[in-house]
Amino acid sequence: MTTPRTAFIFPGQGSHRPQMASTWLPDAGALLEELSDATGLDLVAVADDADACGASTRLGQPAIMASSLAAFEALREAGRAPDLVAGHSLGELTAAVAAGVFTPAEGAGLVAARGRAMGTACRATPGAMAAVIRVDDAEVERIVAGIDEVVVANLNAPGQVVIAGAPDAVELACEQLRAVGGRALPLPVEGAFHSPAMTSAVVALRTALGWIPARDPQVPVVSGIDGVLRMTAGAVTNALVEGVLAPVRWTDVQQSLVSSGVELIVEVGPGAVLTGLAKRSIPDIPCVSVSSPADVATALAAVEALSRTPVHA
Repeated sequence: MTTPRTAFIFPGQGSHRPQMASTWLPDAGALLEELSDATGLDLVAVADDADACGASTRLGQPAIMASSLAAFEALREAGRAPDLVAGHSLGELTAAVAAGVFTPAEGAGLVAARGRAMGTACRATPGAMAAVIRVDDAEVERIVAGIDEVVVANLNAPGQVVIAGAPDAVELACEQLRAVGGRALPLPVEGAFHSPAMTSAVVALRTALGWIPARDPQVPVVSGIDGVLRMTAGAVTNALVEGVLAPVRWTDVQQSLVSSGVELIVEVGPGAVLTGLAKRSIPDIPCVSVSSPADVATALAAVEALSRTPVHA
């Protein structure tokens, strides 16, 4: 029986759910307390307040990381470890923790600094984001390129793109995208993430990383900026810094999982956004979401089922 090659993927901002931390109690109590101490926040209370997580970048990012790491710890204690990891935006920092680049406390401190800096940038430079569907990715990029102060922020799946920028510019882009048959839906976010509005947050994250030792990852980290596997501490940290401004190329990440021979994808953390994208974009690879203790058994069963699948020459 051969264990399937498994990728753990970690969600980003917007994946928050009610009780996403307390669902892991009491088993993850010590971990959640450690992360709370590292961030100066009561992460169980913060994480379980879905409204606060949705409205505040400063609170939402460390809360989602904490919930994801609680899920990761449960999988590890059940004997499951990844062969490679990836994360969507802030989830890439969680992935770096899972790969051993940072300790959980170090990662929590970094994500808290990242969240504070991005929240400050949002207040300094008001922005907006919108999800675009039913338009070819190249057409979205063409339209956006002709409008000042708006950029492509996420390429999540073929025909599913997020744009970001100044509110008026985003609205103009949405009008033009609707005119070519697309749907453009404003997102309830604090600002224009993965756009030049976040430039000051890059400086803050780079400074924070300068105070924390990074270690070479124990498994490859697939970067969201280009889908390339990072295998050294420097490569991972550089990608984390660049990723604050660069678009999340999740389509490239998914294709990298395919080319790396991944046979099972486990989304580790609240929500199931990335699971949905995988089922749409790379449906031949089984994908399960672990956002509660009950889901751990489902993930183990998926591993067992694939382990028993005969291989035909």
